[in-house]
Amino acid sequence: MLILTKTAGVFFKPSKRKVYEFLRSFNFHPGTLFLHKIVLGIETSCDDTAAAVVDETGNVLGEAIHSQTEVHLRTGGIVPPAAQQLHRENIQRIVQEALSASRISPSDLSAIATTIKPGLALSLGVGLSFSLQLVGQLKKPFIPIHHMEAHALTIRLTNKVEFPFLVLLISGGHCLLALVQGVSDFLLLGKSLDIAPGDMLDKVARRLSLIKHPECSTMSGG
Repeated sequence: MLILTKTAGVFFKPSKRKVYEFLRSFNFHPGTLFLHKIVLGIETSCDDTAAAVVDETGNVLGEAIHSQTEVHLRTGGIVPPAAQQLHRENIQRIVQEALSASRISPSDLSAIATTIKPGLALSLGVGLSFSLQLVGQLKKPFIPIHHMEAHALTIRLTNKVEFPFLVLLISGGHCLLALVQGVSDFLLLGKSLDIAPGDMLDKVARRLSLIKHPECSTMSGG
């Protein structure tokens, strides 16, 4: 059972060199022998509290998620302080559920990876504070995650995509075009300057009151 004190709003600026050295110690090429490494990932960048335990081959050993969609549907959008409170109420349970599902002891983790940007500051703070307490308690390395970069790398979990490759990311709050040259090596080629496509679709959905349509009543954004 994980027992941590109440989280506080802190911000951590990691050593990029240390992170890069740790990431390089992972061998992501298929057909190669691996050292046994297991990472706990924690995500709280917006309105979902999520955690997963993943091994060095990309297998998800255990995962858990708490969705806030039902709450935010009632307010017509995400209210940051409300999202923050829901993260606080659920993060310890979600992390514990992911670890339990994986049957991995916290002491056997190789590192803890957590989203630190971009996202809602209040939501990010909850995941970061919790993770740093866990890092201190377990004496494990910390891997800061840029969640848009993480989106770009997920293709390598299901397909044999070699570096470098071009990626176009389109989401609710961000849109960017980048050249992915390595696990922690991204060349930004362009990004949205004012409104991202996903954000635009949300605004149109609200103007059309799509939330009242039966097929859209359980979807966020409308």
